[in-house]
Amino acid sequence: MPTSRVIDRGYAWVILTVSWLQVVIAGVLYYSTGVITTAVLEDMKEGVVKSSWVGSTLLGTVMLTGPITSSLVNLMGCRLSSIIGGLLILVGMVIASFADSINILIASYGVVVGLGVSFMETAAIVITGHYFNKYRPLASGIQTSGAGWGMLIGAPLVRFLLDTLGLSGMFLIMGGVGANSCVCGMLMRPSPFENRRSPTSDNVLEQEENTDRHPVCYFVSRLKEIMYEFRQVLSNVSFLLYAISFATWGLGESAFQIHLPNYAESKGTSPQRSAMLFTAMGISSMIARVLGGFAANDPAIDSLILHMGTVGVAGVTIMVFTLFSSSYLQQVIFSCLYGIYTGGPIALFNPITADLLGVKRLATGYGAKNLFVGISLLLGPPFAGMVLDISGSYDVSYLCSGAALILASLMTIPIAAFKKNSDNQHHTEAATEMTVKHVSTDGDKDETSDKLEPLITPRRDSVEEEQCVDRA
Repeated sequence: MPTSRVIDRGYAWVILTVSWLQVVIAGVLYYSTGVITTAVLEDMKEGVVKSSWVGSTLLGTVMLTGPITSSLVNLMGCRLSSIIGGLLILVGMVIASFADSINILIASYGVVVGLGVSFMETAAIVITGHYFNKYRPLASGIQTSGAGWGMLIGAPLVRFLLDTLGLSGMFLIMGGVGANSCVCGMLMRPSPFENRRSPTSDNVLEQEENTDRHPVCYFVSRLKEIMYEFRQVLSNVSFLLYAISFATWGLGESAFQIHLPNYAESKGTSPQRSAMLFTAMGISSMIARVLGGFAANDPAIDSLILHMGTVGVAGVTIMVFTLFSSSYLQQVIFSCLYGIYTGGPIALFNPITADLLGVKRLATGYGAKNLFVGISLLLGPPFAGMVLDISGSYDVSYLCSGAALILASLMTIPIAAFKKNSDNQHHTEAATEMTVKHVSTDGDKDETSDKLEPLITPRRDSVEEEQCVDRA
């Protein structure tokens, strides 16, 4: 089927629907960790610090394995990766339903389910990018809203299952929910981009490359390419500061979200109403992501300044929350405000990264950011639990979380200066290269050779292609 018949039309919208469903499922599993951590704490009586590792391991695994799963998605395709993700979630949840210790939950729910979510979410993002071109921003916005819907329904759904079926039954039902990724994967036809890379391609040279190289060798070569790209990306000081800022933000946010239900319950709120705080946060976050996307399209608005301001205000909001959190109404207002101030910066990640690295390195920048954020998500909740054990109060933990967000905001201040120096250096190198090329062209070519070059080059390329075909 010609590419023009599937890009931005027809089956592309089916792909958008199933990928949106996968993002919703990922959001349900991702944003319900706080409620599950509270249930584990109540059921197993292992203490706040050890119980926090259950949710933080899942969050950290999703982020830390992002570069690995993205390479495997390129190797295996989005359909197979979605099916593998659904099966991993199902297997991990079934094992978790029989777990009788925190260590088993960390391994099954934290690592296995987290890896499945990473496969599922990466495949959903990649397949949407393959099927859309003209309407890619619209498709991306619709797909990103799925995470907000996951936040909206995830925590209340898990709380209902816990009250109805208990911890073991909840894990089994959530395993079934995650297994729907297999159904979504079955509906994912290989994209034109994936078909061009397949061994059945009509291109003789591409077919020779795909059939001669073993999949393991291909994966190793892809890994080398990724490592090289990572070195290039991390050598960009502006992006490095931005990634560290994101990680510092994740450190405070993970500590806040994981312990929010337990914190609300310590203020006298029922478990059911505590879970509804994530619903309020999800609604405001969805609105903020749409508004953040519109703001990023306005050239008069600096995305970095907007990122710095919203993250800083979110940090102040957390710190103020410790003074005004005694009533449920205050908790709901805070959840809405936090969703607004943190939803916008998430929508700004793509335009800021594209501005700092360029569009070609956007995917590598996404993977590098995930590595930094994964470490912070892994360590944030246990750190907050340790502070709670030492201080005896969640207020101190939340003050530390707010301070982390304020620090993340301040770290973006020098980015503009480094970016300006980087741009100046880039322009100088580009001008030097153009000058050298111009001098070389003037010295080595005359007017006749300039006229003959367009005639000689196609013939030379044709001869080289014939020689390659003969060797094949």
